[in-house]
Amino acid sequence: MYFRFPSRLVRGSPQAQPLRTNQNRKKQQAANDDNRSKPESVLKELNGLIGLSEVKSLVSEVSAYVQIQRRREKALLHTEHLVLHMIFKGNPGTGKTTVARIMGKLLYSMEVLSQGQLIEVERADLVGEYIGHTAHKTREQIKKAMGGILFIDEAYSLARGGTKDFGKESIDVLVKAMEDHKDNLILILAGYKREMEWFLRSNPGL
Repeated sequence: MYFRFPSRLVRGSPQAQPLRTNQNRKKQQAANDDNRSKPESVLKELNGLIGLSEVKSLVSEVSAYVQIQRRREKALLHTEHLVLHMIFKGNPGTGKTTVARIMGKLLYSMEVLSQGQLIEVERADLVGEYIGHTAHKTREQIKKAMGGILFIDEAYSLARGGTKDFGKESIDVLVKAMEDHKDNLILILAGYKREMEWFLRSNPGL
């Protein structure tokens, strides 16, 4: 599932924040205080962000898809297995982390995820310095993210060292976790558009 973020954000006014107004920030804090907000209130928080029209549309499609599958399940009809791992492509400061956090809250509110927390990591949090260290570090981050979202910023950096780099070991562990824990873990890989496209071509398992 691919989300493309704009190259830059459109500001609503000279005093506007890159992603949301002060009023929207207060609404977000209020939503955070509610352990399980209603999906409608989470989507309202998303729509309060400035710009990101394409991203908002895709998130709404995900929400609708989940609702349809839930209704089919209740009606004892055939349902598709929910696999919601995502790719966020875009420049820094365009809202990727904010949208990922809202996505966690949305899927928690819809009971897709059991907790909905966002664990944000980068290469240094996953890759170790010797054989076996990387697998351990990566599994520790996966463990923290269980029930929520593991957000890997600049994910393409895991593959930049070539086949002998320990980053490959981390990718292998992540791919296995994506399959083994797909019922209660969502992986979001984020980074620049061009670098992420190269990363995905280099790692067909993703």
